[in-house]
Amino acid sequence: MSDIARPASLLRFARAVLSRKRLRPRPVGATVAPAGETERPATVEPAKIHIPLRESSPDASDCESLRLAGRYLARQEDWETLAERLREADTGRAATCGGMPVARLLAEGACSDVVETALAAVTGNDATTARQTLYCLHDAVDGLAESAWLSYAVAQAHLTVAEAWEAVPASDDALTLRRDARSQHLETAARLIAPFHPLEFDSPAIAALRCALLELDPRPSRRVIDEYEDLIDLDPACPAHMRALGRDLMPTRFGNWDRLELEARRTAGRTADIWGAGGYVWVWFDALASGQLRGFAHVDAELFTEGLHDILTRRPDQHTANLLAAFCGMSLSGASEPSSARARISGCFGWIVEDHLREIHPALWANARAFAGKTDASDRLRLGESRARSALAEHFAHQLRLGREVRFTEAGVTLSPSPCAASALAPSAALAYPHRELRDEDTPCLT
Repeated sequence: MSDIARPASLLRFARAVLSRKRLRPRPVGATVAPAGETERPATVEPAKIHIPLRESSPDASDCESLRLAGRYLARQEDWETLAERLREADTGRAATCGGMPVARLLAEGACSDVVETALAAVTGNDATTARQTLYCLHDAVDGLAESAWLSYAVAQAHLTVAEAWEAVPASDDALTLRRDARSQHLETAARLIAPFHPLEFDSPAIAALRCALLELDPRPSRRVIDEYEDLIDLDPACPAHMRALGRDLMPTRFGNWDRLELEARRTAGRTADIWGAGGYVWVWFDALASGQLRGFAHVDAELFTEGLHDILTRRPDQHTANLLAAFCGMSLSGASEPSSARARISGCFGWIVEDHLREIHPALWANARAFAGKTDASDRLRLGESRARSALAEHFAHQLRLGREVRFTEAGVTLSPSPCAASALAPSAALAYPHRELRDEDTPCLT
């Protein structure tokens, strides 16, 4: 068996053949936002914050390589090897450094040629071509009906096209066509994976796809908890599954705020050996970032803050630090009452930056808030960098007004000229949330 075919080897291959952009320290200065978004003006001129910029993060490089590997196997029509690689990755719970399941990336790559053609048809409201394109994939894949993982890959392609039918704006005349086309792809995906139960095949990938297809059930609110319990129990280390649970428990989907809060606590309890209180954060994560402010009336801000600490203790990498910093500093930014849950959680930006952030991953900052208008990939990266630097300039505004420079290094954040003998910033008592053993209170109940 070729080494390059194995999931772990694919990650090594990514680092060997995909040259990453070098880290480039830049001072914060005035930035020009792409069309569609107005950035905040710099609070200090000139703003002297020096922090490395990683335009292509390790996680993005790994994801790209794995998609290319899946596409290569599909173009060679080596379906047997693809099925085996999917099975190994899925049952082995292989994931990138950012937590993305390797099986999903291989499946996306394997179907990417066909999906790109189908998505072009979706843009033109051509439901027949989109459907026929994917059915050509059905015919091309040998042993589709007998393989759980090849069926998963093709079903995932149908789900991608179904989401595209929902996402692209349409006139009133095209709404019915799009709704029907979307339903057809969802139903086809459900038929493909129906013979394969995720618990029988030890497959988080199939379990995740079943959760994504819940809306086909006549009463999805009855099944949503059981389906996600199976999924998270199969792969508790994957944050994406808990985030999906939170999205599906929002009032706009299959739940309500009280139910979301309850399941966040239950999930935190079931995953405490891996995440501490971090499971509570992951379930609430996208719900709080959605802009629906009513969620803040139900979330436990103190437990959420403790969960942030636990996540960064267990995953102290820069992908996670940027993800959580962008969440607190950008997704939750804006006016809020000083004593509110939103203010408490967004205030964690300070200690995340000072204790954990060492470089900027602009793609994560670009994704932290929706864009007003369409932007291409380069615009998204520029906007992500602008957002990160603006947030940092605001946080360090006092030090910058005193004429100091802020420099991020692997050892921490330093000020120059130093305000005292030790120039490294110490954790702020006002921002840092003390760990449980340092707090004079009982352990919070997760159930």
